[in-house]
Amino acid sequence: MGVGRRPAWRTCAAAVVAVWAIPVAVSLLLLWLPLLCCAVAVVRFRRARRRLMRGCGVGRSGSADACDRLGLLQKYLEDQMELVGAEATELFRDLSHEKKRSE
Repeated sequence: MGVGRRPAWRTCAAAVVAVWAIPVAVSLLLLWLPLLCCAVAVVRFRRARRRLMRGCGVGRSGSADACDRLGLLQKYLEDQMELVGAEATELFRDLSHEKKRSE
């Protein structure tokens, strides 16, 4: 009945390939998992941003609130950039005056 027969070479080859392929597949999966998570996060962020930007043109009260928030955030960031620019200009001017004095 085949109790004493040796396994065919195809069976042995399949077992060797399976033993080799499983660790390789698991390691590749673990290597790609962080990249996949980052890609999903980027897609979700872009989708939410697109939805927020598209919602500003619609006359619903909820989207008007989002549009107001977006406008306030934009103004706040512009003001902060102006303050940082002014402070950096003053600092650069002070440093150049000190350098001229030391020469």
